Amino acid sequence: MPGFVMTPLNSRLSSDPLRVADLAARTMVGRNGLADDLAGVAILLAGPASGYILYITGQMLFVDGGLSAH
Repeated sequence: MPGFVMTPLNSRLSSDPLRVADLAARTMVGRNGLADDLAGVAILLAGPASGYILYITGQMLFVDGGLSAH
């Protein structure tokens, strides 16, 4: 469950500096996400370490810089 991540898909939104700053201020880490911030979760879920995790159902992994906890 990613938060706001600066990617080409949301270039229209990320071209507004005030909106980008507002979104960053709403996170616990004080910045918006980058594609690299999702890499660790992707590697975990795609690799052998996830053999048991993939059988957990009904869970969401929040990778949002603390936005959901803020």
